Amino acid sequence: IRPYKCELCEKAFSQRCSLESHMRKIHGVHQQYAYRQRRSKIFVCEDCGYTSSRPDEYFLHVRQRHPGSPALRRYYRRQAHENSTFAST
Repeated sequence: IRPYKCELCEKAFSQRCSLESHMRKIHGVHQQYAYRQRRSKIFVCEDCGYTSSRPDEYFLHVRQRHPGSPALRRYYRRQAHENSTFAST
């Protein structure tokens, strides 16, 4: 699954830093990020490669398209744990 696609050629990468390195080395394009500036996170479906910048869209996709997905089970376990920890305080 390679969600980070070069807009100038056909290459795609699994990590944003690899795309940024490619852009700099191959195309001479330097990213204009300030020191330690946050870039938007991309949520990637482990099952089909669907990408979203919004977690609610990502989980809706996984719930509708891949109801038995391990990622969905992990999400539900994490939610249950957070709710039980919050309730006990």
